[in-house]
Amino acid sequence: MICLGIDIANKLHFTTAISSDGEILKEPFEFSNGHDGFQRLISVIESFNDNNLIIGLESTAHYGHNLVYFLYNLTFKICVINPIRFICFVCFMLSVVFIND
Repeated sequence: MICLGIDIANKLHFTTAISSDGEILKEPFEFSNGHDGFQRLISVIESFNDNNLIIGLESTAHYGHNLVYFLYNLTFKICVINPIRFICFVCFMLSVVFIND
């Protein structure tokens, strides 16, 4: 599986792609919050196998709505993540103590 994470902002978004093994497949890069930037993102996405790609982005006010609709209309698998729930999950996972008997 390939995970493409997008950090949403007002004018510029940042993204990177990693494999399920943690291998960085695409170094972080920025793209604009508009049609030209979305086309730049698609040119990168096209190099991956669409069947194994999931796109995750943070629910950040309304800044990501156009991007979500754009990707949804192209039938990509999209996961919009609630930032508060995500940080709670991370804090929980970091506080778990693993016992190896």
